[in-house]
Amino acid sequence: MKKENRLRRRSDFAWVYRRGRSYANKYLVIYVLPNNMALTRFGFSVGKRMGNAVQRNRIRRRLREICRLHLGELKDGYDIIVIPRNPAPETNHDTLRGALRHLFHKAGIFGNN
Repeated sequence: MKKENRLRRRSDFAWVYRRGRSYANKYLVIYVLPNNMALTRFGFSVGKRMGNAVQRNRIRRRLREICRLHLGELKDGYDIIVIPRNPAPETNHDTLRGALRHLFHKAGIFGNN
């Protein structure tokens, strides 16, 4: 995923948490906030409850790859924070992909630009 498609600053995360809408299912929670830009940016927040650093980085890499593959199918102009829940580290790639697609549909950001 390119640098311009990532949320990196603490203030950006705080803004999305404060102003964005949240959508959840069994595996993931996402916060979505329209930004006034021509691109969609992603942030990933994996808490220490997910396990040690190796496990947290593994789930973060899996989620980043799923988001990268779906970037062309999402509407432009959103900041999205993806947060895995406890069952996420033990699930397979297809289940996580389906859960994230479900949340994108629920948020109304999945579709043609």
